Amino acid sequence: MCLVSSSVFAEPWVKPDDYGLRADIQRLADAGVISAPVTTFPLMWNSFIDELRAAPVASLSAELQDAALRVRHRFESENGQPHNFQVHSFKATDPRAVTSFGMSHSQQTEMLASYSYLGENFAAKLAVNHREDGRNCYVKDKGQADIVANEQALEQCDDTTLDHSYIAYRLGNWIFRAGAVEQFWGPGIDNSLIMSTNAKPLPAISVSREKATAFETPWLSWIGPWSFTAQMAQLESTRVEPDAMLWSTRVNFRPLQQLEVALSWSAQWAGEGQPSSLGDFVDMILGKTECANGADSCTSEQETKLGNQLAGLDVRWSDTLFSQPYALYVSTIGEDASSYFKPADRAYVFGAQTSAYAFAQNLTFNLEYIDTGVSCAAEAPDIENCYYEHSIYLSGYRYQGRTIGSAYDNDTQSWVFTVLGQQSNGHDWQVKLRQIDFNSDNSDRYPNNPDLGHSITKTPIDSQQLEARYRFLAMKGRFTVGGVVANNDTVEGSETDTSAYLKFEYNF
Repeated sequence: MCLVSSSVFAEPWVKPDDYGLRADIQRLADAGVISAPVTTFPLMWNSFIDELRAAPVASLSAELQDAALRVRHRFESENGQPHNFQVHSFKATDPRAVTSFGMSHSQQTEMLASYSYLGENFAAKLAVNHREDGRNCYVKDKGQADIVANEQALEQCDDTTLDHSYIAYRLGNWIFRAGAVEQFWGPGIDNSLIMSTNAKPLPAISVSREKATAFETPWLSWIGPWSFTAQMAQLESTRVEPDAMLWSTRVNFRPLQQLEVALSWSAQWAGEGQPSSLGDFVDMILGKTECANGADSCTSEQETKLGNQLAGLDVRWSDTLFSQPYALYVSTIGEDASSYFKPADRAYVFGAQTSAYAFAQNLTFNLEYIDTGVSCAAEAPDIENCYYEHSIYLSGYRYQGRTIGSAYDNDTQSWVFTVLGQQSNGHDWQVKLRQIDFNSDNSDRYPNNPDLGHSITKTPIDSQQLEARYRFLAMKGRFTVGGVVANNDTVEGSETDTSAYLKFEYNF
């Protein structure tokens, strides 16, 4: 096997920017080579690398040998030197409305230059990004109060930021981090309902468990290896409730080799004009409620949790059937709670995955279904337009105009079939077939407001998409070339759209 890599990033975790690397790690976890939970990104290298180093690679199948050698080589490359400089450039013929794991570029143009340092207990990265139309800014003579009016107050502007920059420090088995890094929570490979790479990285302070060692006490050892992360993020000022905060936390555990379970929770709170004291945060953490209609008193059916909260769980089961590996997963995230703990108004992701070794390459096949069509009113079950929305946080569960969770936003159903091929020369390819019914209920919470509500379309779009990309090493760097063909049926008729993109990465 030829182990060639130009992806040398001195960082302490696996980022959600490479589906090939994720597929290798997941394949090894499914086979029992890795015991740590692996569905939360960033994923700490030290949570699983010792097990992988100790694994008897020669006794594994050809498929697992290739995966193990690729992951080990990637780790050694990324940790072989403390300093790294990187530049990358992305160019597309059109903006991308839909993102997925490993492909978070949504603008036509993006350029990045970065320096990273990785020490024994300290890591840091300084990245300078420039995006074409990468953030919301106010239209001339408009301001925050104009966002709720039924005329455009926001527009996309060019964006130069320090996204992807951070400082991190290890204290015991905990990593403390401040910065803006991409995250992806859940077993899905096309979408996450609660935390995906669809929006720009959130500037946040976070703490994460580094090694996923199991509890030693018999009372808790049954949950197996576990990981935990929590963060407090700052949202943008160009929203109805400027500078709102987002508290997010997730815990994963593997009580069985075949089973991974995770619990996730996010809550928007604070912001201009909203309760923002430490006591208010504690009240939110403790599950205090308020009347959804703003009244001083109401029935229990009219109560809602403080802030804009989403919570739920995901489960992934892997095994073999007639010697063929397979995995099944489900994720559900609710908009509120019908009881103290049980989320209500839930959206769902379902998926099935298998893999094979053929034609001297690893092949991964994944079928995923997502449904964000949620009705939050029992008395009007046909009315949706509530998922990722809130009666106080009118800009919703979004950042800079893009959903923090599913790339498809609310009231959308989709089927996505993904095939990934990984070749022995370090090259890989990917094909995605998508059937997406955007905004299938043909309505929106803010039908006449271009700045609020559904971030993709106010009216339904039935979209069939074919996306293909090939990634290869050349000129001492790595190229990714790809394209999308989409047939879109709208209320105005049918049209076919095509786009192409090119990315180049180079490390010094």
